[in-house]
Amino acid sequence: MHGCLIVHGLTGTPGCVASLKNQLVQDGFVVRSPCLAGHGTTIDDLRKVTWQDWYDTVHLNFAELKRSCEKVYYAGISLGALLGLKLAVEEGWGVRALALLGTPLILSPLETIAIKIVKNTPLKHIVKSIKKDLFKSVNDPEGRILYQQMSLPRIPSEAVYELCKLREIVFKDMKKITNPLYLIHAKKDHVAPVKNVSLIKNMVSSDIVENLILNQSQHVITLDFEKEMVAKQVVNFFAKFH
Repeated sequence: MHGCLIVHGLTGTPGCVASLKNQLVQDGFVVRSPCLAGHGTTIDDLRKVTWQDWYDTVHLNFAELKRSCEKVYYAGISLGALLGLKLAVEEGWGVRALALLGTPLILSPLETIAIKIVKNTPLKHIVKSIKKDLFKSVNDPEGRILYQQMSLPRIPSEAVYELCKLREIVFKDMKKITNPLYLIHAKKDHVAPVKNVSLIKNMVSSDIVENLILNQSQHVITLDFEKEMVAKQVVNFFAKFH
């Protein structure tokens, strides 16, 4: 029996990755798609958690799958992709293969500058959250509406800082990763630039790193125009390692 852990992004919920979950279930996978700590409720709840809390959610669900499944695969988008890299560092080939969507190992230059300014100046006492730009998240109008319904409208500053902490930790350990990786990224991702793909390829020690670059999607790939094709390609990639 094959299991797959699917993890959503920052401010999102499991509904944001339902297209991926549905395809994997259809193809016979046992799927767990948890709601990360602090998500699915209010901005204040998300403000109170740390990256370790998010990772605890991931590791607990991974352990549950390991108990019942011969092989466990991983798919994560954005924050979920970062958490997947952390899991690969900690669990090695206990994770049979990973599909990483829109991995934000580096952010756009504008967002990087904005985070530094807010974090290191008196603005940190004023800017408590950041409004999301839905048009830079999803191109598909229907998917954009779903994203608005299934995620928080703003990102608390504390959550952004926690994501940055996780990113720094993962960055230092990338060479330890040897798992097969499938890197899926939107060509015009305004949140995590597509150069993340080449960066990850150059940093890991994996012998197998494949990639898929999307032309019609934005950052939240699993709700965008190419979501069904992406889901099928993830299943095809995992099938190589059954």
